[in-house]
Amino acid sequence: MMTADKNQLAEQMADLTYELLENCQIKIERTAEKLNLTVAEFKLLRTVNTDEVLSAGELAKRLGLSSSRITRIIEGLMKKGLVKKESGGSDRRVVHIRLTPAGTQTRDQLKLMYITVHQDIIDLLPSDAGESVMLAMQKLREATHEWIKQ
Repeated sequence: MMTADKNQLAEQMADLTYELLENCQIKIERTAEKLNLTVAEFKLLRTVNTDEVLSAGELAKRLGLSSSRITRIIEGLMKKGLVKKESGGSDRRVVHIRLTPAGTQTRDQLKLMYITVHQDIIDLLPSDAGESVMLAMQKLREATHEWIKQ
């Protein structure tokens, strides 16, 4: 590919991915608001599996946040009855976080709402475009994973 063509494609990709990122943020904000969650609470619930027990440190690492920020998010979710703290066993400094039944229900509802949003978006595509869009997105994801490894 010629440099000019590559530069033009790169510029278009940069603009599109930035706009997609903004749109995804709006999508997350709307879904979180419907569930009476902050965006940070939404992201934490989205990453935790039903029977998973994680330390605050593991959650901070998973979400790329500081431990003090994770603590505030956890406290908000505890006030809403969505997570509970458990003793870390012999090390009292370690606190584990687990979803409550209400937290599991909210997380399941969140995932269902998120799938519905994406079904609505797929419905807005031309009827023959869904598979090619998914293939392109998968290829882009693979390329970005490779780029991150470098």
